[in-house]
Amino acid sequence: MGFVILILLIIGLVALAVSFYKQDSVKQMENQLEENSITMMQELYKVKKKIRVLEEEVMIGDRDNFKG
Repeated sequence: MGFVILILLIIGLVALAVSFYKQDSVKQMENQLEENSITMMQELYKVKKKIRVLEEEVMIGDRDNFKG
């Protein structure tokens, strides 16, 4: 009976150690997701800014065509 308790105790300690390792990997994934989200938002901002500039150029071009 004492042998079974010892084995269960060892299994419990191993499971506890594994759970701490898993938490670290989850934190790493959360950090990567956060970095990717920030990068994606920056890229989206750049694209919107370029679109805005292109739309302004098209409007200026249209105005020049009507004048000429």
